[in-house]
Amino acid sequence: MFRISRRLDYGLHLLHTLAHQPGGKLTPTAILSKELDIPLPFLHQIAHSLMQAGYIHAVPGPRGGLRLNINPDELSILEIVNVLEGDIQLSPYTDQDEDSSHEAKKATVLIWNTLQNEITDKLRNTPLSALNSAE
Repeated sequence: MFRISRRLDYGLHLLHTLAHQPGGKLTPTAILSKELDIPLPFLHQIAHSLMQAGYIHAVPGPRGGLRLNINPDELSILEIVNVLEGDIQLSPYTDQDEDSSHEAKKATVLIWNTLQNEITDKLRNTPLSALNSAE
């Protein structure tokens, strides 16, 4: 089964919410956890990965919280996927397998590689700000 992980889905929810905070306002993680229905420890794990990538800024303490650290027009969904999940890899084969003499293997390698390229291109050309149009 093809499936988007909760980690990735929650990460997109978090970034989308932070992108809508006026003036880059800090939002406490406890509020984000409750508002987005993400368990707080999981939200912290996701936020840590996004912070390491430079996409969000975290300020500790009672007046702290999270805020987006990058223009949502300049952050692609593919970049977020790569940080939270790693590279997209649909095919169990390598590009060298396209040269296989086994016709069935060549056919499946071709379809998986084509699909992977289409998905990757779509995500690369979709900025975080495009999620706004889904509302």
